Amino acid sequence: MTRRGTAKSIFSAVIISAVAGLAIAATVLAGCGGGKPAADEGGAAPAQKPVLLVSAEKADVHPMKSEVRLLGKTVATRHVIIRSPTPGRIVGMKLVSGDSVRKGQVVAHVINREIEAAQAGLEVARKIEPNEADALAKSVGRYNHSVGIPVIAPEAGVVSQPPATSGQMVADLDTLVDLIDPASVYVEASVPVSQLSFVKSGMSATVTSAILPGIEMPARVGPMMPAFDATTASSAMRMDFVGAQRIAEAGAPVEIRVETASAPVAVVIPASALFQDPGADQYHVFVVGADGRAHRTVVKLGLRDPERVQVIAGIKAGDLVITSGGYALSDGLNVHVAQPAVAQKQSASKEQSGSGDQQ
Repeated sequence: MTRRGTAKSIFSAVIISAVAGLAIAATVLAGCGGGKPAADEGGAAPAQKPVLLVSAEKADVHPMKSEVRLLGKTVATRHVIIRSPTPGRIVGMKLVSGDSVRKGQVVAHVINREIEAAQAGLEVARKIEPNEADALAKSVGRYNHSVGIPVIAPEAGVVSQPPATSGQMVADLDTLVDLIDPASVYVEASVPVSQLSFVKSGMSATVTSAILPGIEMPARVGPMMPAFDATTASSAMRMDFVGAQRIAEAGAPVEIRVETASAPVAVVIPASALFQDPGADQYHVFVVGADGRAHRTVVKLGLRDPERVQVIAGIKAGDLVITSGGYALSDGLNVHVAQPAVAQKQSASKEQSGSGDQQ
């Protein structure tokens, strides 16, 4: 082979290698997306934005009220103390706490100690001088002509504490019965310092007690009493009964609910729909718009309870507020409201009934 033939063969091989290299490079660029985007070439739709599945409830109109709960006890301002008229032993006492006593009622008798001493001496005399015992018995009988000295109630009232019992020995002027005037019973409530600014004289209150289960007694907040307890950081406040239902016993434990504010017609949302802005006394909710997106809405709040919150500005009744999703929510996010469990059950039952009718 001549030199010219050899050079020609080499040149042809170089040309073929270059063409093959260009073909491989084009293939690699096409596989790596080096060409135009597929969306431009084929007209395919762009990727859809994510949609968050949430639960939501409509803002509703509902009466709201704010209450403060307090503990206290009943106190009577007027007591009538029945005392023993003489030293001796009580007989015939049948009263118990809560019993009503009439004015002039005989509640018991007290046998004088001297009479009991004379009777004891008579028994001894019968053993020592039987012949003279009869005359001595007549003398004791003339002195002891009754069952004892009667104990009479000077005023009407209700027994507030367990009275003395039959057979008990008492001294002169010892307390036998403590009566109270039921009309003078009021409630002494213990109000913590943190709640003093909310409870004002004249507010409506409701009193309940374990001694009268299931009964709610209306009351009204009275004046603050000049008594502050530094140990419990609380102050005493008077509550007066205003209805026919009341507690007649003093010292009874009670619970008081004081209505501090009310809104008969309030726009309310679930408390779970509320978000607080970090580091600020400002709140917001996410409202589902007609465009299917979550819209961050600043709201102004009113009354609250553990389950609901009153909204006085920012949304209106009927707005759909999101109650789930937490901090995954953001303004403008696409959302899909899940069907409530109750609605799902109703829908399923309707489908079952419909299929049954078709069969």
